[in-house]
Amino acid sequence: MSRQIVSALLLCAPLMASAATTVPSDLMRPVPEEAARGYAVNWLLKIELESEQLNDIEPCRKVLAERGFLPTLSKTASSAMPQLHFKIAGTKQYEQADADADAALAAIQHAACPAVLTWTVESKHRPAVR
Repeated sequence: MSRQIVSALLLCAPLMASAATTVPSDLMRPVPEEAARGYAVNWLLKIELESEQLNDIEPCRKVLAERGFLPTLSKTASSAMPQLHFKIAGTKQYEQADADADAALAAIQHAACPAVLTWTVESKHRPAVR
């Protein structure tokens, strides 16, 4: 257990290096006004990696799979990257702010895949238990 905690802290070190760095759990905070009206929120963390070479993002795909993100692979193009390239995306749902979300992002960054990394946190309302 303590080995897992130490490992998570080591993986989070790059994220904590700068005080101005935002981590997923920073965004997973309930809105007091919504909570007062009986709304509860689930949080969806989505991590995406884009690269011209599939081999470049394979290690990160494995990290996403190990952490329960169910990664999907697609071949795509966008205005930001108009050439045809590979994209791996994974989403995981959390009921509240969770250090696991921060550790997952840190693990992806630690894998150092030569790819464009983006991540988002979205809220998803659910009925509050009363």
